[in-house]
Amino acid sequence: MTSMRGSSRRATFLAVLVGLCYGPSSILLAAEPEWDDKKKAVAAGTPVLWKDPGDVGSRDLFWGQGSEADAPKPPFRFLDEDTSGTNPKVDVQDAAGVTWSVKFDEEVHAEVAASRIAWALGYLVDESYFVPSGTIEGARGLRRAGRFVGKDGAFRAARFEKRPEAVVRRGVAWSWTANPFAGTRELSGLILLNVLVANFDTKESNNNVLAVTTADGGTEDWYVVSDWGGTFGKMGGSVSHSKWDLADYSKEGFVKKVSGDRLELAHEGGGGGALRSVPLEHARWFAGLAGRLTDDQLRQAFRAAGAPEAEAEGFVAQLRRRIGELQAVAAGG
Repeated sequence: MTSMRGSSRRATFLAVLVGLCYGPSSILLAAEPEWDDKKKAVAAGTPVLWKDPGDVGSRDLFWGQGSEADAPKPPFRFLDEDTSGTNPKVDVQDAAGVTWSVKFDEEVHAEVAASRIAWALGYLVDESYFVPSGTIEGARGLRRAGRFVGKDGAFRAARFEKRPEAVVRRGVAWSWTANPFAGTRELSGLILLNVLVANFDTKESNNNVLAVTTADGGTEDWYVVSDWGGTFGKMGGSVSHSKWDLADYSKEGFVKKVSGDRLELAHEGGGGGALRSVPLEHARWFAGLAGRLTDDQLRQAFRAAGAPEAEAEGFVAQLRRRIGELQAVAAGG
């Protein structure tokens, strides 16, 4: 008798063939329903890229979409080492039984700060926290993560990203050009946000779709940038970029010029030409949205990411300068 997992694998194989012929958007449609690690069928949901944040200036950027009560609770129990991506990661379970993806190395500060700002502006992100130190019980036989987790399980400076039961990661690398939001101001705003924080790592493999179970039992397909770690430094090329480097970030460009009815951007990362310009009208909308953020809120985001006070103030000043630059262009100045 054919297993459900076998059927799912064949469906996925057929979906890839369809995608090769018809493009990335077809892969998402043809691959539904997908199966997560617990073999739960997840039907196609309502595509969502952005949700109205309401009063942006009142949002708490220290805790973001989470809270002190929802933050990781020690002790942490080792589950597995995640060897995907370029940064060392492990999966753990905390004292409350919640599963977390724990990332180490140079991206941990930038990812928390950038995702807080994205959330504040209405974009969908994973719930994450910076944890300055702790202990992971039972961490043995580590490969890449062995540099950051001691033999006694002790670690320093980690990003904890929640893996809740109600969220299934579809593993769909959605395209910047072929998606349900092409041509919308919300997609242009996400492009502007990536350039605002100097995200060089905007390759499409860092885009994902999260199937989220809603309170009424429905499903939303959240289109997210799943990795904000390559931010707040120099975009540059494949070997000349940097992350979480205030001096480099201070030198990065943002707005290049207005060309007709489009705003050209100083983007040098992945994603190709799709991230190098947006309609000027969309830029005006995003400038109004980002302009509602206060300096105190931005400080909260960098404090949440573990930045020392002087470094946080430096990043806040640079972000304010860049937002002001966008506002001036949007106003025709």
